[in-house]
Amino acid sequence: MVNFLRCTIDKEANVKDRKHEVTQVFDNIASKSSWEKLYLGRIDRVSYNFASRQRTVEELLEPYAVGKALDIGCGSGDLAVFYTGKGMGYTGVDLSSSMIERANSKYAGLVREGRADFKVADCENLPFNDGEFDVLSAVALIEYLPDPSKTLDEICRVIKTGGHVLITVPNKKCINNLFRAIFKPVTNLLFPLYIRMKKSPLALMRNVKHYSYSQKEIDLIMKGRGFQKIDDRYTNFHIIPHPLDHLIPKTYIKISEEIDINKLDKAYRNWAANYIAIYRKH
Repeated sequence: MVNFLRCTIDKEANVKDRKHEVTQVFDNIASKSSWEKLYLGRIDRVSYNFASRQRTVEELLEPYAVGKALDIGCGSGDLAVFYTGKGMGYTGVDLSSSMIERANSKYAGLVREGRADFKVADCENLPFNDGEFDVLSAVALIEYLPDPSKTLDEICRVIKTGGHVLITVPNKKCINNLFRAIFKPVTNLLFPLYIRMKKSPLALMRNVKHYSYSQKEIDLIMKGRGFQKIDDRYTNFHIIPHPLDHLIPKTYIKISEEIDINKLDKAYRNWAANYIAIYRKH
């Protein structure tokens, strides 16, 4: 019993440390206005992952964009325009107070009009009523959680029966993960130089552990909470793998775009960086 309690306490302490670590990184990114540039700035090798994922997220959400929306891990609020443009009431939450400050500043007009609301909140303890939202998005959130159980329970709680939940995760089956593992000793050696050259807080993201999932894993997790998958997509195809994508980024992006535009994502799913799915709550 003592060992069980000790393990439980250690696990909770690790989760708190993890939250603090991730929040610090995103506070730093927000202070440099770097995050929103990934969605609105010039498309390059780094920003392409974010921009292509965002595009697919909006395409999957489009048929279900009615009622009230909750965006968990909203960052600087980059889905606010999409949701409010569909006439939805939008609430974005993030654990990073700096990100929420950026969102409130960036979308001050929407906030003043009462069309958008941004709050600092913990995804494991959402300050909302049961069944309050019609649509919920968790973009680039689950991947930062060592154990997403509490967050997924909260998602299940605040979404209405018949409501829709969109989740994105890094694709565990991506072949590019193997190439990254092979070259990891070299990248670890060169990374300090890379940070000095880039002079970007986004470089710190590499120090934050990301948890990846296969399609089967995330689908089973959601099914166990009473959700049925409605649709799914893959994005960002590394047919040109690491580290060649650094050397010829335009070619890598062009090939990935051809796969995406021609709806060939399922055929090339093992080369995809991201898995995105939308589920309906029974």
